[in-house]
Amino acid sequence: MKQLLIFLILTLPAAAQWRHFGPKETRVTGYFGMGAAVPINPAARLLDTGWSLSTGVGVTGKYVGVLLDANYSDFGLNRTALARVGASHGDEKYWSLTVNPVFHVNERGPIDFYVTVGGGLYSQIVDFHDHNGFGPYGGHGSDTLYKPGVNGGAGFAFNPGPHSPVKIFAEARFHHMFTSGPGAGVSYIPITVGVRF
Repeated sequence: MKQLLIFLILTLPAAAQWRHFGPKETRVTGYFGMGAAVPINPAARLLDTGWSLSTGVGVTGKYVGVLLDANYSDFGLNRTALARVGASHGDEKYWSLTVNPVFHVNERGPIDFYVTVGGGLYSQIVDFHDHNGFGPYGGHGSDTLYKPGVNGGAGFAFNPGPHSPVKIFAEARFHHMFTSGPGAGVSYIPITVGVRF
């Protein structure tokens, strides 16, 4: 099964190269998607798997484009993290606004494989509650941090037909927010499914 998956990942982009749909010129493009978000260690020791929303707008040509991307990812704090702050419930949210070049194999084909990398502004919002109101933070605590960060990933976009105005896509993208102190950063991977237009 593993060999079949590797074979498909390597051959699908090449198999789509003989067909081209849509205009050749540079055009305005955008996307919207949602899915799961997975924290990466050391953050994964304190966070549960969460959910994510992503959107972007930009321009694309035959092989290269650039997007202004926005991402929002929400993770629950696990029991270990809650015990550290004496809270009964909490979450950690991240949002980012980044500029990302996108490199396409066949943007106008029925199947397009693409890679993207970029950077910009990230924010971390930690929020926790003690429903009894007796914790060390008087029932509620919150902290917000703004730092630079980077991201990179890959995905597939599927064109349902030669005249379809949208494509269906699936991608995984690694995000890293630079922070100071132990661990020197927070990393997570949103796995997104959505539409491109």
